[in-house]
Amino acid sequence: MARRPRVFAPQVLYHVIVRGNHRQATFRTPADYQAYLERLGRYGVSCQVRLWAYCLMPNHVHLLVETGNQPLSTFMQRLQQSYTQYFNRTHRKVGHLFQGRYKAIVCDKEAYLLTLIRYLHLNPVRAKLVKHPDDYSYSGHTAYLDGRATAVLDPAPGLAAFGGARAYRQFVREGMGEGHQADYYAVVDQRFLGTERFVDTWQARITDAPALRPRQSLARALQAVATGMGMDVAQLRSADRSWAVSEQRTRAAYFLIRQWGYRAGKVAAALNRDPATLSTLLTRFAARLSEEAAIQRELERLVKRVKISKSDP
Repeated sequence: MARRPRVFAPQVLYHVIVRGNHRQATFRTPADYQAYLERLGRYGVSCQVRLWAYCLMPNHVHLLVETGNQPLSTFMQRLQQSYTQYFNRTHRKVGHLFQGRYKAIVCDKEAYLLTLIRYLHLNPVRAKLVKHPDDYSYSGHTAYLDGRATAVLDPAPGLAAFGGARAYRQFVREGMGEGHQADYYAVVDQRFLGTERFVDTWQARITDAPALRPRQSLARALQAVATGMGMDVAQLRSADRSWAVSEQRTRAAYFLIRQWGYRAGKVAAALNRDPATLSTLLTRFAARLSEEAAIQRELERLVKRVKISKSDP
């Protein structure tokens, strides 16, 4: 299935995820981490990017950035290319270090800013690299604790949003027991994380918005997808949890939500499924989709078989 074009605009909050090519290590030594951080600070200034949070993991990077007047692509291209040149030169490597396409999720700042800052800074704890975020040197957490700006991150705006360093520390402490949060990755149309109003506003702004707005009832769309998959709607809505039916159910939900733009909560209800459970399944399926060409080809064939009518009769 074709990926949606990126969305770039000023004053937009993005959760950027960059992974090592073939999951290879992107940082081998402490000097590598410092080289990336130096570039992160340098290009953040030159590209007018505000960094709210960051976390460098051994084989991937999380950034929570807000753009200025330059597009995110300018910042990311300079950052990634410069670090790749450093890494290949230092470790005598050639070729790509990072996956060709980084993920840039447009986030609802009002709804998700604080929880995403915490989520990024707790990544090393969830990965069992450290027991406490205070012990990890390659995230923005210590800057928030110290309250002093570094060459990479100024914590003052973030701390103001939290209500001070004490409130920040308490908020992080409350999230220590949380595991992987699939909801932060189960985005709408591969690009947006936020409330329905937030997503609707963005979809109205972008050029391909008409393709994202459902043009017929969900019941009719579900029937069309089921027919295209060679299944009955009753099977998809049943209590059958066998792998075969569950897999098709997940694909149908992915198709309805990510391809046609139906609301995740409504699709979950139409399939008689819990929204949180469906969100988790969609996140796992999206990860498989990015890696398994066979699934991509099958979904592309489904797109061709299933057509949406322009409107209900």
